[in-house]
Amino acid sequence: MNIQELINKSQIIFAIDRETGKVIFSIESIPADLKRLIDSLGKMNFKITQIEAEGWNMISNKYIFRPLHIAGIASSKYALLQDDTTTVIIKTPERLKTFFNNVRNRPLEDLVLGKFIEVAGVISVCGEEYDIKGDLNEEEIKLLNSIIHANDSIAGLTGEMLSLISGMIWYPLKGWFMSGKEHAIVSIFGKWVIINSKIFEEILIEGD
Repeated sequence: MNIQELINKSQIIFAIDRETGKVIFSIESIPADLKRLIDSLGKMNFKITQIEAEGWNMISNKYIFRPLHIAGIASSKYALLQDDTTTVIIKTPERLKTFFNNVRNRPLEDLVLGKFIEVAGVISVCGEEYDIKGDLNEEEIKLLNSIIHANDSIAGLTGEMLSLISGMIWYPLKGWFMSGKEHAIVSIFGKWVIINSKIFEEILIEGD
């Protein structure tokens, strides 16, 4: 999957090419400050998630996230998504909101008994207390908890900045995600899952 599929099939609001800084699509004229913020966030966030995916798969051969396909955050109204070249804002797909709600409301044991979710976990705000269901050893759990805890904080900060500058309602956020070659991590702030990436990426595309 790539961003172009989302542009073709989703209710797109804004898209920018990060290499050139050129706005590819916008439903209305946006302030220059917002354009710069979205461009900067896209460059920073995707690089961070790429490093996390590389680091994870250097330590563990389970749950392959590299190469990273797409990363993003989502609120009830909007989702900001990035691949290695482009950042887009789309209307949050209804199926993605439903997925977030299902993860939040179902016990960990039920989640991992499903067909596509392979690991599920809960983590405290401080990142020190957790419960995980799935095939992970202590070293893998420690690293994954660090990734989840850091990205929860980064996503929250990103949502606050976008809300303040854009005038769009980005808060409260529903969750964030990073999807790679075979698997995706999806967090709904305090609870998270590892899921088959093909299935998750299909959830991102409205109307399929």
